[in-house]
Amino acid sequence: MCVDTITLESDDITVTILPSKGSDLYSLVDRRSDVDVLFKSPWGLRKPPWVGHSSMERWIEAYPGGWQLLLPNGGDECTHEGSRLGYHGEAAMVEWEVEDCRRDQATLVTALTTAPLSVRRTFLVEGPVLRITETVTNTSPEPFECMWSHHPAFGAPFVDETSRMAIGCRTVVADDRGPGTLLAPGSRHDWPLVKASHGGVVDLRLIPGPDEPRAMLAYCEDFVEPYFALTSRRLGFGVGLRWPLERLSKAWLWQEIHSSTGWPWYRRAYVVAVEPASTIPGQGIETALAKGHRGVRFAPRESIEVVVEAVVFHDTREVVGIGEGGAVGFAK
Repeated sequence: MCVDTITLESDDITVTILPSKGSDLYSLVDRRSDVDVLFKSPWGLRKPPWVGHSSMERWIEAYPGGWQLLLPNGGDECTHEGSRLGYHGEAAMVEWEVEDCRRDQATLVTALTTAPLSVRRTFLVEGPVLRITETVTNTSPEPFECMWSHHPAFGAPFVDETSRMAIGCRTVVADDRGPGTLLAPGSRHDWPLVKASHGGVVDLRLIPGPDEPRAMLAYCEDFVEPYFALTSRRLGFGVGLRWPLERLSKAWLWQEIHSSTGWPWYRRAYVVAVEPASTIPGQGIETALAKGHRGVRFAPRESIEVVVEAVVFHDTREVVGIGEGGAVGFAK
């Protein structure tokens, strides 16, 4: 069965899933405030147009915002194991079949054509927690290595200059090709205070306001605990993520604060994202391997499960950790 949208809800949150567009998580709404925490692209939700000249153009044209699964590739298009893997991978571009759907739970499945992988995703909402359980199976008698990432992006009205970010990492490394406007290419920094390329020290826990342009692509490493939280002091609530460090050992850190001119943003995007990932940099699996990084390695016929949890919490204290089941730890 294929449908355009699925809505799951608890007393605390409502989520919308797009089976016909990559099983994207399109919205995550806090029911108390009726605020959707996820970013929406300037062109919004529409059918994949397939009119761009490159896989990057097609992916961005079809990007509604929200939260994607990036599999089997992340970043630049490349040739891997004889297959041409598109920008940010195939999984977020194809239609998924709905295997099961209830008020608080849905299971979706797909089989990729660019990689020997079948994927099952189960979304479950319980109170303020969204749990996404993914099982990826190598359907081949050959081993296979790929990138596996999540692409949750957060935007207005949830995000503004009162927002505060917490990440359980110790190190931030700027992308060596396109780090944006804040950091020098390939530079390493101790979280959360970074040395800006234009001079001075910037606290990455503080989110710039919409009139403070910034573009940044960097990578979070050396995690003490795999979590991320973003809190709006203005709205009085926040959202946090937790993921398994043994599979997703890094996180991409992306900010686009009304900065990038020309296509596709034309300085229209106000977005903050921390993206749990198996692999860095976001330049395609072949470049990552060439630079000495690893992907997720599947043995023949092997299945691997990953569970990512998101939690909405009504507290503005500094977040110092997120445990299993969405238990949020706050600074005293």
